[in-house]
Amino acid sequence: MKKNFTLDMATTKDVVDIASLLSWAFGFSTGRSHEYISNIGLETLRLIRGEGGRPVVCAGLLQTAHIFHGKPVQAANIVHVAIAPERRGQGLAVPFVDALCDEAKSNGAAIATLFASTRPVYRKAGFELAGHEIVYEAATVALPSASRLAFDRVELDDPRLAGAYVAKTLAESGLLDRGAAHWNELRRAPTDALAAYLAEGEAAYLILDMGDKTCLKVRDWFAASPDAVQGLLSFLARFRSVYPAVRWHGAPQDDLVAAMPDKGWRLAHQEEWLLRALDPAAALRQRGYHVDQAKLALRIGDKSLAIDVREGAAEVGEGGVASDPVVCVHAPAFVQLFTGFRSASKLARYGLVAGDSAGIRRCDQLFAGPPPWVAEHF
Repeated sequence: MKKNFTLDMATTKDVVDIASLLSWAFGFSTGRSHEYISNIGLETLRLIRGEGGRPVVCAGLLQTAHIFHGKPVQAANIVHVAIAPERRGQGLAVPFVDALCDEAKSNGAAIATLFASTRPVYRKAGFELAGHEIVYEAATVALPSASRLAFDRVELDDPRLAGAYVAKTLAESGLLDRGAAHWNELRRAPTDALAAYLAEGEAAYLILDMGDKTCLKVRDWFAASPDAVQGLLSFLARFRSVYPAVRWHGAPQDDLVAAMPDKGWRLAHQEEWLLRALDPAAALRQRGYHVDQAKLALRIGDKSLAIDVREGAAEVGEGGVASDPVVCVHAPAFVQLFTGFRSASKLARYGLVAGDSAGIRRCDQLFAGPPPWVAEHF
């Protein structure tokens, strides 16, 4: 479908209608819809208006970055695309998302990311699987309780929490460089049920949601070392008399799971987030790499990029030289390769990557690292 609409910014006059769209699309209560609009900021919302000027499609466009191997790749999160029931099935989603991506790219984003309610629709808009969202659950009686790492209660907006989170992003792949909207959602109501705890030496922190007596929910956490992991789990064990279970967002290779007994935890939820490469050369240039030196000619569809990595940073130009290994990547598969969601070797087995054995190995080396994930649902 061709774009035949104007992408509008939201105004205060649109709040009631936007809240209704969020309620109809996601089952939000009226209060939760208004809270969400306040948390992400009215200025982040983009609209398509119908007859009479009322919003019939809305979504948030959050400027951020995803951290890949210690370096930020400038990004936009497209959040909560909501379409009025009477306008669904009319082909609005793809051109709307295309328009959001155009704005994001004009503002400097190299990639756009989202969670998709209907993946085939967003694949038509150039999005592909890029990383994981995983929620683990454990019985509190199964948590180790030997450590005595001291925790103090702190304010939810204590800047030391954000500082420790930055340290967490550097050891993982794909985590968000959080802005105010992301932190506001983590600290959302009910505030009387939330509490933040920081360990001595800022070795660990927790933001806990204690509003559901059937399950203690960890809104956010960080542990800087194996000892800090043990201390964090032991602190959670102190809640066993009230909460039979605890849940947290974690990595595919999760530190808390690794520190727990063989039994007592389970996978409670898993979903994948999607990514669209708005500027592949810029994205490759911005991310970090684990190799000190490597060269590769990467052909993405009909475009060829020369990648020259030195000391973990890449220079990216057009074309390549004859001596560089050449790897050809189907455009959708580039996303999975870029984030490390799937390796070049695996993608080659699926017929999505082609090259000689030296080139495939070079790709595996370039994009190796921790599996990509995010610590919240945006």
